[in-house]
Amino acid sequence: MVPPPCLYQIAEYYHVAPTNILQIIQKKHDGRIGPMGIQPEWIPILEKAGFSQDAIQNNVCTNIAAGAWILAFASPKKQTEAKKPLSLSPQFSQPETLSRDLRACAVDAARKYRVSVPLFLGLLATEGGHVGQIVNNRNGTYDMGPAQINSSHLHELAAQGITRDQIINDGCLNIHIGAWLLARELGDETPQHPKEFWQRVGNYNSHTPIHNQAYQLKVWSHVVGISHSQPHG
Repeated sequence: MVPPPCLYQIAEYYHVAPTNILQIIQKKHDGRIGPMGIQPEWIPILEKAGFSQDAIQNNVCTNIAAGAWILAFASPKKQTEAKKPLSLSPQFSQPETLSRDLRACAVDAARKYRVSVPLFLGLLATEGGHVGQIVNNRNGTYDMGPAQINSSHLHELAAQGITRDQIINDGCLNIHIGAWLLARELGDETPQHPKEFWQRVGNYNSHTPIHNQAYQLKVWSHVVGISHSQPHG
């Protein structure tokens, strides 16, 4: 097939050599999905990372992005041949920062606001906040609770009847606010456009490029860990 222009953008963002992707898409992949020859057992994991099964199956660029995600972050060793099976065994640890009740609340919040559950759990693990916690920032703002809601949002949340005390001390409400803010940042963007998608994830923490990119990588590593540790749920 003729390489689509998106291949090079995807390769650059996921730090995968374009030649590796080209070698894969030039091969035949009987019984596998799309030009990247994705094994069907990867679909539940890719869905947890925010990819759409329908798009993986029917959109060339999404299929390439999903394959690049596997090569870059989900395989213990970067693969250059599609015929070599990719391991589904966990390779990353996921720190547990939420109680069982708060984790259930996070799952409900992610589903309510249509955010990938592992993406949101990965964000919460990156934030590492706790009920009642306040963390002061160098810019004069402060972050609150499990989702580390920034004080810059107090005014708009007050307009919805939500108080500062609730944000700090009501863990489930705090988490729902975090999911709402993340969903607002993401808009309709998907991992098919990785640069824009992950920049929007980074916006949850900072719009300053260096801090945004560092935050992306932290969330990314947690998402990979969650996706590996729960391949079927």
